[in-house]
Amino acid sequence: MNNNIKRCMKKAKDNWIGEQCSEIEENLRKNNSWRAYQLVKDLTTVKQGKVTTVQDRSGKCLTFERQILNRWTEYCSELYDHKADGDPSVLNCTQTDTEDDHPILRGEVEGREKMADG
Repeated sequence: MNNNIKRCMKKAKDNWIGEQCSEIEENLRKNNSWRAYQLVKDLTTVKQGKVTTVQDRSGKCLTFERQILNRWTEYCSELYDHKADGDPSVLNCTQTDTEDDHPILRGEVEGREKMADG
């Protein structure tokens, strides 16, 4: 009985793979390469499992969703709770003189516009 089930499963798998290959070939014949490559990608991509546990500070595994959410909240809060202990005086800079000794004159701009149009 076990061998019979294995044979049926193998036959069903071979049929399914044959159908997928036929669909890929048909899409390539119809110049629908996007769909063909999407099917190939779906067939060949290794599925990654979802991580369902997270460790708390002490290394204990948390498995319940509420505990995991609380731990992520705690972790992210710690990331953004950084105290800067640098020298704040480096942020103070002297005012520079913003007055230009040689401003651009309106006539210079208008003269260049006329030259570009002419």
